[in-house]
Formats: sequence, C-alpha cells, structure tokens
Amino acid sequence: MSKQIFTNRASGLCLAAWLILTPLLAAEAEGSQKQANALIGYETVGQVLNTGTESLQYGYLNYVRGVPRIATAATISEATVLLTFYNDTTTELVINNGPMRTVDRTGTSTIYFDETGFATFTTPDTFRDGTAVQVCNLRHQVVIDTSTGYFTVTFEMEVTSATSFKIDGHAYQLGKPGDVYRISVSGKLTTSGTPSAYIAGVAMGLGADAVERGN
Repeated sequence: MSKQIFTNRASGLCLAAWLILTPLLAAEAEGSQKQANALIGYETVGQVLNTGTESLQYGYLNYVRGVPRIATAATISEATVLLTFYNDTTTELVINNGPMRTVDRTGTSTIYFDETGFATFTTPDTFRDGTAVQVCNLRHQVVIDTSTGYFTVTFEMEVTSATSFKIDGHAYQLGKPGDVYRISVSGKLTTSGTPSAYIAGVAMGLGADAVERGN
C-alpha cells in the first residue's frame, strides 16, 4: 500500500514539474525568437537592374552577426567582401496610387561565399561567383515615391537550403531550411542608364545571422 502511495506521489510530482517547466520553456523559446527578430543578422549594399518584368538585385554583405571577418582587407567594398548576394525576381503586380507606386515581385535569392572576393558592379554576374551558402524563395513589395525616386522594399525570405562555409578555420552557417526572415531596404532610382537603382538594407530574424558550426 505504501509503495502505491509513493508511486502516486512521485507521479504527481513529475506532473507538477512538467506543468511548471513547460510554460517556462515555452516562454524562454518565445523570448529567444523575439530577440532574434529584433537583432540585425546582416547588412547589405547593392544595385538593381530592371529589364521588362525581370528585376535583378545584387551586391554584398558588409556585416554579418557572428562572423568576425567578412572581407579580404580592412576596407570593405564589393572587391574585398567574402559574401555576396544575387536575387532573380519577376514582377507580378504594379499599382499606382497618386505619386506612390507599389511593385510586387517573387523569385529566388542566393548568398555566395568566395574567399578571394573581386566582385564588381560593372559585371553583375561576379556577385554569383563562389559557392552558394544560402538559397531562399522570396517575395518583396517595393513602395516608390515617383516624385523623388526614393523607395523602400520589404523582403520575405524563406530559406530552402543552407551550407556551411569556413573563414579563418571556423565554420559558419546562415540559417537552415524552413527559417523565414525579413529584409528592409531603402533605395534611389537612377534617371538613366545602368544600374536601375542603388540599394542598402538590413536582414532580421532567424536565418539571417550566422551560427558557428564545428570545424
């Protein structure tokens, strides 16, 4: 009889502990998620090339949280950075509302690692040299003030693949499949010629920052 009472008490204590710990663990996970969403994962500088319904955005990552070195030299530029991006998107919808214009696009985004650098804005394809270390499906909305040419863009990025890369003997990985994060971009349209626009922005959320992996 006493053994049964002990068993019942033990079961009760386990249940009580589970009831107490589960909300605490959930709250901790939610807190970590909110913190990740509030932190800048990486920063970008780039350009845009629009041709008909196709829009290419390409450039480099000038800062990556968790990665101490992101360039081959002290001066950070397209010629020295180790991580570049190349987005290939198609326009799906354009809405004009007075001086404001919204443009919706979908497509893919790839971040490349090239330990030698040497990208150049005069040749957009150089921004997809190297090894693909993150691939995303993307959707973005551009909001343009047509009276000034200034615009903002909000990107929704869903990671479909991620591969580790090494810098100074340390392995890093940008997100994992299933992660979703956002990029906020500001830009200015050019009046003629190439590129179509200049852009810069920040990425925030799980999948945007680098996690160090085992060597």
